[in-house]
Parts: sequence; C-alpha cells; structure tokens
Amino acid sequence: MSKLTLLLAAVLLLSGCNKELDTVSVEHPKAVKFQRVNESTGSIFREISGQIRSAEQSSLSFRVNGVLQDIYVNKGDRVVTGQPLAQLDDSDFSVALNKTQASLGSSRASAKAANDQLQRATRLPEGIISLAELEQLSNNAESALQQVKVFEADLARAKLELQRTILRSPFDGQIAAVNVDNFSKVANGQEIIELIDGDAYEVEVLLPESMIGNINYQQAVTVTVSALRDLVFAGEVSEIGSRVENGNAFPVTIRLHQSSDKLRNGMSGSVKFTVNNSSIPAYLVPLTALDFTYSATAESVQAASLYVINEQTMLLERRKVKVGHIRANRIEVYSGISENEAIVVAGIPFLRDGMAVTLWQAN
Repeated sequence: MSKLTLLLAAVLLLSGCNKELDTVSVEHPKAVKFQRVNESTGSIFREISGQIRSAEQSSLSFRVNGVLQDIYVNKGDRVVTGQPLAQLDDSDFSVALNKTQASLGSSRASAKAANDQLQRATRLPEGIISLAELEQLSNNAESALQQVKVFEADLARAKLELQRTILRSPFDGQIAAVNVDNFSKVANGQEIIELIDGDAYEVEVLLPESMIGNINYQQAVTVTVSALRDLVFAGEVSEIGSRVENGNAFPVTIRLHQSSDKLRNGMSGSVKFTVNNSSIPAYLVPLTALDFTYSATAESVQAASLYVINEQTMLLERRKVKVGHIRANRIEVYSGISENEAIVVAGIPFLRDGMAVTLWQAN
C-alpha cells in the first residue's frame, strides 16, 4: 500500500471520529435566578421629593420704634397665644400717655365750663343777651367738645402704643429664631422673633405638568421622611399652584394629618401620589428582568421583553411585554405575563429563547 493511500485513510478516520464526538455533545442546562410573578396593582403612583415646613409661621415685629429692654424667650421654647415674648423700654410711652390723660382732663373741664355758660345764657330772660353773644357761647361749647374728642383719640392711641411695647405670641407655637439682642434699637416692622406652629407641618413639592391634571384638592397622599428612619405620615393636598415655576413645574402643598416632635423645618419628605386608578392590573417586576426594546421612562408605556421559564419543559420563552412607570428598582408590567409564573431576573444578556435552564436555589 502506498504512502498516499495510508495518509488518506488516516484523514478519513479522524474526520469520522470528530463527527461522532459532535453528535454526542450535550448542552448543560444553565442555572438561572428567578422570581414568581405575584405582586400586582391597579393604581399608578409617583413619588416626588419636597421640603417640610411649619404649616403656620410668622415673623414677629414691634409696631413702634424703641429700645429692646427684655427678651423673655429663647430659640426652641414653646409658647402659647398671648404670651409676652419681648418688651421695649416703655418709659417714653408712659410719659406720653400721662401727658395725654392730663390734656384730656383739662379739655373736659373747659368743655364743661363752656357748656355750663351756654346753659345759663339760654335761661336768661329774652333781651338780656344778644343773639350774637348766644351764638358765640354755642360755638365755644361746640369747639370745646371737639377738643375733648381729639384728646380722647390721642389717649386711645397712646394706650395702644404703650400696649405695642410688648410683643405677644399670636398663636401657640415654637420659637424658631431670635434675631436681636437686649438693649438694641429696633424699628417699626423690624423682624424680632420667628415663630412657627410646631404641631402642624406641610410639604411643598413641584409637580411636572404631566402630573398636575391628575391631582385634586384634599387628595390623600403619604409622606415618607428618610431622616426619621422612613417614618410615614398621612396627608392631603391643600394647595395647588396655578402658575408654572421652575422647569415647567407647578407648586403643590401637602398638609400633614399627623405631627411628631422629631419633625423639623427643612427636612426632606417623599410624597407618594396616586396619579391613576386603573382597573388593568400591573405586575411589579425587577428592572433587571427586562430587556428594553426602547428606553422606559416614567411618562409613557414602552415595549420590552423578558424570559419566562416553562416549568414543564424547563426551557426559556422570550415574551414581549408592555411596561409602565418605574418604581424604585421595579417597573410595572401590563401584559405578557401571568400571576405565579417564574421569570428570570438576572443575567438577561446571556440568555436566549429556547435555552434549557434549571432553577437556581440559594444555599
């Protein structure tokens, strides 16, 4: 047998062996992480962050000029309606009041004398006093009476200004700030103390124009405060702005139904709105389970796909689904899956339709 014949026989033998190996090669099932489809909702929610503030707050000031004599409160103090908070030096106001009282007394005496003189003249026999003299006496009495009224008004004003030397709390609340020191000169209207209602809070948020049409007055919401270990408060929509502000957003105010002594002005709160009550169920699945054909946003329904495990054949089925709003690390799926089905939630780029799999179980 020639060398060429032997070489050809060897090549054919090796080729046959390789074909036999290919036919017996088996793909091992891939272990996949999965999750049952079981959480559904008929409502769509949006969470918007805002800033917590006191529902009632006021910058308090004196309504007269003067020198600050005493401040009776400190930052953080609780106060009640009518409680004195600060006091101006009232000596000048007391002097003015006393002077006005004296002037009023004198004018009343003069008015009485003028009126008595008029009364005596009118009782005299006719012809004893001329009509011109009688008219003059009447004018004197009227002028004296008008002077009394002027001093009475001055006295009321002096009493009011003396009262205004004491700054009182207009409502029950808490002192948020004291902005001046004792013995400082203060002007009418100058902010002295900032007072807040420590028992009533609200949250102001900015809602995009795509949401504002779904928000109503007195709509129930929840507010989560992360700084208080995710403490949740019930609330309602109390104000809806009618004018666009930053970034085509509308201001909306949420009044909290509850309070806490741990709440503080300026804390962040996440407000959860129900923006749609739909009868169509939406399953919440992890974002990692989806392969997006288009980018899913929080504003529109988009197309995507995921892998469902056929537990009869243990093969993957690639299904197209419609998805909606993203909620944290999950997304709403409106169609394409059913309750209790097993879906793959990890390693999606490495999978394909019809792949044999096993269910991965954590040890």
